Amino acid sequence: MEQAPLEALDAWSIEPEAIAPLHGGAVNEHWRVQAAAGPLVLRRYHRAHAAEATPFEHQLLCYLDGNGWPVAAPLPTPEGETVVDDGGGRWSLFPILPGTPLADSPLTLQRTGALLALLHADLPAWPGGSEQRPTFGRVTDLDLYLRSRGRTTVAGLIERLGRVDAARADALRGIRERNVVALDLLGYGVLTDTVVHYECLGSNVLFVGDEVTGILDFDLAHRDARAADIARSLVVDCGTDGERIQRWLGGYAAHAEPALDAAETDVVASLMIASEIWNAVIPLALAFDKCGEAGTGRELPASIRHTIDVRLPALELAQPALRRAVRGGAASRRGSR
Repeated sequence: MEQAPLEALDAWSIEPEAIAPLHGGAVNEHWRVQAAAGPLVLRRYHRAHAAEATPFEHQLLCYLDGNGWPVAAPLPTPEGETVVDDGGGRWSLFPILPGTPLADSPLTLQRTGALLALLHADLPAWPGGSEQRPTFGRVTDLDLYLRSRGRTTVAGLIERLGRVDAARADALRGIRERNVVALDLLGYGVLTDTVVHYECLGSNVLFVGDEVTGILDFDLAHRDARAADIARSLVVDCGTDGERIQRWLGGYAAHAEPALDAAETDVVASLMIASEIWNAVIPLALAFDKCGEAGTGRELPASIRHTIDVRLPALELAQPALRRAVRGGAASRRGSR
């Protein structure tokens, strides 16, 4: 096994009884550490992770942990540091939260929506959330996100894609241009920003019985309209399924404070496209980092091809139906009173 994780644990004065890599993380690397005090997770941040963005996430987790939320707040070293840079990487250490995600069901969707609504109601009280997270912007500010990680702009990335796969580049460019226009017409630019989780998905919520015991993955937390956070959850957990969308939003609407207004509900469907564009652009940048200029369309990960070929066109085609589903789910709050 690689020595770097063992050496990193020295900063926390931990001699592990056992350590093993964990799989499933899209970007960062993780190891399960069995220590005398119990199980822990050691994280090594990806080399493209913006170091200046880390304090926002760690401070947010500490705030939520101090307010009773079941999150994994970073563990400080004896010197009080939550990030260690030892030359072999940038490391952080976290407790392991108990529980497992619930099986997919209408009730799971409802509970996930309700949880995000409660989180949105609490996050504005966090003093550290008044300013945007460094290197982040709204879901449409992808140029900022890419450039701050040593990459190109979205236009540059699509141009590079065009050199190996012109059809997919044209498709991605077209749907992004149409989405920018739609969001502008729908007033996304004037919606109020708040702190958003941006990963409140069924797979990131842990339960023991009926109790929520863990909320995971605050890597992408930043400031944006709460409608963008809702859209992110819907596009990943519901896709274009109107019944699932209504069930998820029914849970959200029942606990939303304040209630969603018409301007917010009307923009969610278009923000689902914006979130799916994010789901194509960021992995695309990572893929080009790995394959270099010599990459071909066939070497693009299947998930990127599927997003450009299937998911984005389906979301665009379903926009009228998605708007009806969002309105119906949001209106369930009023119907329940």
